Amino acid sequence: MAKATKQGESAPNAPDLLAAAQWLPIADLKPNPRNPRMHGSEVTALARTILRTAWGAPIVAQSRGRRIIGGHGRLEAAKLILRGVEVDGEMRGGAEHSFGGPVGCVPVRLVDVSDAEADAMTLADNARGLQGTDDSAAIVAMAASFGRESTMMADMGYDAAALDRLVQSAGDAVTRAGESAPSGDAPTYKGDPDGR
Repeated sequence: MAKATKQGESAPNAPDLLAAAQWLPIADLKPNPRNPRMHGSEVTALARTILRTAWGAPIVAQSRGRRIIGGHGRLEAAKLILRGVEVDGEMRGGAEHSFGGPVGCVPVRLVDVSDAEADAMTLADNARGLQGTDDSAAIVAMAASFGRESTMMADMGYDAAALDRLVQSAGDAVTRAGESAPSGDAPTYKGDPDGR
């Protein structure tokens, strides 16, 4: 149990409820059994994406009880990474993997909310009606630097066929983006056969 300290100081191991995020052990986090978002094979693709890039957004959890509000998929991906994941023909992750902090810990934003507020936040996090729409031309422009056959892009749901559909739906917007891009930055898909 943390001891009381002078005002403005934190006790060792006491959660800092004002921090944007803190490193917490994966084992301390409890999935919400009522989470409406179901996860499956995309967790492996998410784990590979995290290993190719870095951990991005923190998991959001209730300060009381550490019940997850947002980030159930990231938690499952982190567990998979700690078991080891094949990425582009190479085993990565493993029990000693660090996500940027202590081994076995992930960044977590703790919020002091009631169970009902936590449920509302979980619903909002998953609500398609609260999410914007994707700009096909912008996706094509960003994807261009990775190559049409990129395994990383495929793990994100943008395999070659999906990119072709986006190029077709974006139409002239892709051409205009290529014309206004600095020399050498036009959205084309010339990636090498390995997708790098």
